[in-house]
Amino acid sequence: MSNEFIAVIAFFATFISLIVMYRFFGKSGLMVWVAIGTVIANIQVTKTIEVFGITATLGNILFASIYLATDILNDIYGRKTAKRAVWLGFMSVIIMVVLMTIALSYQPAASDIAQQSMATLFGLVPRIALGSIIAYIIGQYVDVYIFSFIKKYFSSDRTFIIRAYGSTAVSSIIDTALFTLIAFYGLMPNAILFEIFLTTYLFKLLTTICNVPFGYIAKSIAKDVDDDGPAVH
Repeated sequence: MSNEFIAVIAFFATFISLIVMYRFFGKSGLMVWVAIGTVIANIQVTKTIEVFGITATLGNILFASIYLATDILNDIYGRKTAKRAVWLGFMSVIIMVVLMTIALSYQPAASDIAQQSMATLFGLVPRIALGSIIAYIIGQYVDVYIFSFIKKYFSSDRTFIIRAYGSTAVSSIIDTALFTLIAFYGLMPNAILFEIFLTTYLFKLLTTICNVPFGYIAKSIAKDVDDDGPAVH
């Protein structure tokens, strides 16, 4: 199975899951999505792949879904709620880094088979997480404020695509540049570093364009969602 085909499966699995979380758990579901999405994306991003003949990191689809989740929260529930979601994601990554660093500090038993693999994966996580945290906070805050600014002029339901795409297009440049430099500078040749930055940014834009319909789906079901618990009627 090709990487490109897997990426298509991952895209639909990710955004359908986001909608399911919102449909059954309302605003809380989106908040949880931001938290778990941020943690998983920071693990996925340690892996680089070849897709469409270029080098890219994993995690782009999940990061794009986090932007969409905060855009939905911002659009339906307001900027304050979106900012809370941003900080929830931030704290989730901090907790993961702290607890996994402690876990790696244990002396493994002679029969242990996990330490080396965990060290390979999570040994990179603190630097990657630092880059992600800085890029995430700055990028998400820029996204929230730009989204709110655009909404002043394009506030109808039909113009959600302008708000979502406009805010993500700008904030993703900042997010991607900061993350690439902090996480990978010195570990890879500069040419590969720039390729990762460029492809990551382009993939985020492409994913944003493709995921906006899921934002409209979320807005269309908002009236049927119970924000105090599972939306089971």
